[in-house]
Amino acid sequence: MEFLLWSSGRAVLDLVKFADAKVEAGTMKKKRLITPGTKRVTKWVSAALSTEDSSADHSPDTSESTVVTIQIGDAYQKSKDPEHLPPTSAWQRFGNAIRAISHILGSQESAFGFRVACATLSIGIVAFLRDTQAFFIQQRLVWAMIMVSIGMTVTAGAGVFGFVGRVAGTVIAMCTSYLIWYIVDGKMPGVIVLLFAFTFCETYFVLKYPRFTVIALISMVTQVLVVGYELQVQKVGVQVAQSSGQPAYPLYELAPYRLACVSGGMLVAFIWTFFPFPLTARSQLRKDLGASLYLLANYYSCVHTTVRMRLDGSGGNPQDKTSPERRLDKARAQVFTKELALLAGLRQHSAFTKWEPTLGGKFPRQKYDTIIQEVQNILNYMALISYASSILQYDDENDPEQASWLKTFGQLVRSVDLTSHELTSTLSLLSAAVTHGNPLPPYLQAPEPYKLSAKLEAIDADILNISHIAEPGYAAFAVMQIASSLISDDMGKLIQNVKSLVGEVDFSFHIISSSDDALETKAGPKGKVD
Repeated sequence: MEFLLWSSGRAVLDLVKFADAKVEAGTMKKKRLITPGTKRVTKWVSAALSTEDSSADHSPDTSESTVVTIQIGDAYQKSKDPEHLPPTSAWQRFGNAIRAISHILGSQESAFGFRVACATLSIGIVAFLRDTQAFFIQQRLVWAMIMVSIGMTVTAGAGVFGFVGRVAGTVIAMCTSYLIWYIVDGKMPGVIVLLFAFTFCETYFVLKYPRFTVIALISMVTQVLVVGYELQVQKVGVQVAQSSGQPAYPLYELAPYRLACVSGGMLVAFIWTFFPFPLTARSQLRKDLGASLYLLANYYSCVHTTVRMRLDGSGGNPQDKTSPERRLDKARAQVFTKELALLAGLRQHSAFTKWEPTLGGKFPRQKYDTIIQEVQNILNYMALISYASSILQYDDENDPEQASWLKTFGQLVRSVDLTSHELTSTLSLLSAAVTHGNPLPPYLQAPEPYKLSAKLEAIDADILNISHIAEPGYAAFAVMQIASSLISDDMGKLIQNVKSLVGEVDFSFHIISSSDDALETKAGPKGKVD
């Protein structure tokens, strides 16, 4: 806690110094529109049109005095295709471009877009037939068609929630529209004031309860649409209002029409969410959980390599864009951001699973929530290790004793083998098991925390003496060791929870009774096969 408090103080101090520097430079004296630069916009466009994998070319470490070529790992390179070798000719590269188009058309997003188009046209076809075109216009079925296009969701759980939420929001809007209109007997000034008051209250629910944003928004839209139409009829007259082919209904009829159109549109969306086959939030939760575990393995690999580089001083200059540490920092930040976004999506899918109808056994939602929380805890501890290791590079010319201790500490670390990637391998196994539903390999155990302190004390007993406790590097090392132990503890729980979901490859035979009576009553020894 003292280390984190000290680190927070340093961060706040750096922020204050940065703000003072901007004031002294005169930046704050003038106002201007801050827009992304050309370089930033170019990166956004190139990232949107290309894959996220970086180039496979070797990068020189220009921070070193000698010419050194860095062999980057496979994680920096493009993902390998087990069915195709890398293209070696212009024709093969052209073939890869054609394959990319087919991948886009065959993606889950394209399949969902096709579903939405089919669901929307199942109502829109009424407008294109001669016998039903007038009915489509007069009964305002365009409202139902719009609700289909904006109300469909990928997973069945979100679809059920959206169906119930939008219908409930329309019912609320129908009731509030009656209040807005008939309390003031349709007088325009009073209607506008009451519409403002009800919209203000509904906006409060949008900000206070984001989970029910759909209900509040559909209520506001329906209120404005119904009340606004009645005000329009008052202004332009009934004859002009009916010139579009739609009859001008009074508000007490128009509001139920809106409810009927919304309910019909959401019913069509609900049917097409399950037809021809449902995409459940439960299956999406399992797949995303597997992806989350794989990202966590990547993040730990980045953190482990970063710590090793910082301890032995082989990362180069962090300010150099081509240095190994700079590239690791970029990769680590990208993986960390993706993992946070994926964890938020996992919690959302988990919340939607209770809205899905259950056929067969119950869905183990509590088990999934426990695994998600354990992944979040491990991610937090890894991020803490990554941040604490940066203090080991701290160099203050005004404190030569601290610089000397860090130098000695780094020299000892370089003499110790730091290779410990069992955690990465274990997380990758868990990811594959959850994604494909395969059982775990037998006798899988959580990796033990790397006990660097014991190895350092065996070399130099004074390096971790309590007399160095006031030095930031000492505290940072202690934080790393504690976080490493906590990761090991949570990994054991994670393995057990995943094992309870997918099972374990175990053909052992366990004798649970060897009595003569049991042997006589059974065809063979009583046992259990796992």
